[in-house]
Amino acid sequence: MNSIRVKMAASEQKVDLGDKNPLIGLDVERLEREMVAYHQWLDERADDAYRIAELARQQGLDHKDRVEIPRASDLAGRTEKLLIEHLDGYEVADDIRALLEEHDRETTSIIIAQSVSRGFRESGYDLEKSIDVGLRVGLAVLTEAVLVAPLEGISEVRLLNNIDGSQFVSVHFAGPIRAAGGTAQALAVLIADMIRRELNIGHYQPTDPEVERVKEEFGLYRGNLQYRPSPEEIDEIVRACPVMINGESTERIECAGYGNVRNIDEARIRGGVLLVIGEGMCLKAPKIQKHTERLSVPGWDFIAKFAARGKETEDGGEASFKTQQIPPITKFMKDIIAGRPVFGGPLEPGGFRLRYGRARPSGLAAASTNTASMLALDDFITIGTQMKIERPGKACAITPCDEAEGPWVVLNDGRFLRVDEPAAYVSIRTDVKQVWDNGELVIGYGEFMENNKRLVPAGYTMDWWASDMLDSLATEEEVAAFLQHLGQPRSAWPAGCPGLPSEEAEDPHAQFWVRCDWHEQLRQCDLTWAQALACSRTYATSLPPPHNPWFKDLPIEWLPSFLSELESGTIEPFTAQQDSPQGARPLPSDRQLRLSGGAIGWRSGMMDELEPESLPPLESATYPGPQVDFEDPVMSETLPEGWALHQHGLVKGAMMLLGLPHFHEGDDIVVTA
Repeated sequence: MNSIRVKMAASEQKVDLGDKNPLIGLDVERLEREMVAYHQWLDERADDAYRIAELARQQGLDHKDRVEIPRASDLAGRTEKLLIEHLDGYEVADDIRALLEEHDRETTSIIIAQSVSRGFRESGYDLEKSIDVGLRVGLAVLTEAVLVAPLEGISEVRLLNNIDGSQFVSVHFAGPIRAAGGTAQALAVLIADMIRRELNIGHYQPTDPEVERVKEEFGLYRGNLQYRPSPEEIDEIVRACPVMINGESTERIECAGYGNVRNIDEARIRGGVLLVIGEGMCLKAPKIQKHTERLSVPGWDFIAKFAARGKETEDGGEASFKTQQIPPITKFMKDIIAGRPVFGGPLEPGGFRLRYGRARPSGLAAASTNTASMLALDDFITIGTQMKIERPGKACAITPCDEAEGPWVVLNDGRFLRVDEPAAYVSIRTDVKQVWDNGELVIGYGEFMENNKRLVPAGYTMDWWASDMLDSLATEEEVAAFLQHLGQPRSAWPAGCPGLPSEEAEDPHAQFWVRCDWHEQLRQCDLTWAQALACSRTYATSLPPPHNPWFKDLPIEWLPSFLSELESGTIEPFTAQQDSPQGARPLPSDRQLRLSGGAIGWRSGMMDELEPESLPPLESATYPGPQVDFEDPVMSETLPEGWALHQHGLVKGAMMLLGLPHFHEGDDIVVTA
């Protein structure tokens, strides 16, 4: 780490963004040299690999005597090499590069598709060939020329006739179009329409049987679709779309009602058609609308209805009340495959808890969790496991993160604790009776932005607290006052004042590393209650873990009875009569809370029982701990967390829902932190 803490000359600083400058603390010249050398090393090794492969192919033992995978340096080159058999020597790479310098990739795909189609037509090719090649080039640019969709996702393009004899474009999609994704599927239809207009070809005028055929196919299709449009939506899209979304048969099921229909070859279901209409035209309508409005494309007004789906307001267009409550997303639970474990329900306590951040091994569409959590879940998830999640995307790849909180577990003797170290979990694995909480799942903010999902509240973590503290430590006097709260000497902490703005520092780059060193040590702090309280009052921060229980998980209906039990509790000095397992977290405080009778009737065997479909009425039920009266359900028909109440009782259940470590001493529950 110290090797890259090199000061940059002031003349090299191109942009002055103060302490927000991402270049502060980086030796840009050295990093650029390393990047160039790394790319050169990759090119040389790739050349060596290709030379060896060419020599091997020349032995005549393979189907072809050359390496089929061409090399390309950028998107333009990949597109030209990918479609080399379709382009017939027509060069498109330079045009794509020029367009990408001025436009985004989606706009470039539309413009280059029109240009290629026009160029092919002027070169003497027929209309079908011109449209086909232009559409494939546009789709290749959309998919960055790394997918099979431009080659196999479109089987062919035809010119067919309407009832009145006019020609229209029919694009035949195949199953591999799924790989392109919904956006590329939808824009492929728009590109085909733009090419049609460029070459002066008429629009599609579907007959009733053609429309009904698509409806029947959606009804018979048993494959997985992200969205199944209603018959009314299908009718509107098929009738209004300027080009025919056609396709080859992909399923064995045949349509009985509208099997033999003009312009459709077979009676079997066309999977590509359903993918493009359902996952493309319907789900990605906002993206289509953005381009049709910007390019003023006529005939696409129908897409506005689908783009506005779910955004309608009441009272004549005036904005209605919008709740800030985060709604659960249940879709990931609907696609469960038999035999796969389920680690938590939508927004239910006990699943993974969201933590914003990104671990070093993480990547795109990836999340990180503590390795102790992997062990607690019986190794069902490990490094690289693909896991379906509620948000922000459809799934994530799992990577390890040693700073994420591990699982909360209940032991056979009733102890409730968190384990952050894999070795510590292994030592108590045989005593674990129940995994109450899976631990934290670390997901980057960028994943929410990429999936266009609203950020959801996350717990206040130590790295968040560390960031809040940094700006309050701008002078040595403030640093000394802070360390006095912690009771630690100045020599135990990094040099410098982390809160000093970089523009006021003598060396902004050195100040950047001061903040990094302080942040790393701050987030590793184990604060006592007195220290956390003093910092919160002095520096206006929230209480850091473990002093901020999960109040949101505790049902409001439990509160009156729970508060009554707390009033009868006693606070006493901590005694080490109950030894916690090595590595247990959080560390015990210097005082403990004793709740007499909180564990009466509790037995670990209750956790072996499965939750019934309906719980018995509370009036006739017997549960551990004191028998109390609960408030009537407020937000639901039944008492929330009713099964936790039946298994653990009011006192223990509330402590577990709040995430407070405790153990049993006779019939008493002793809370240690």
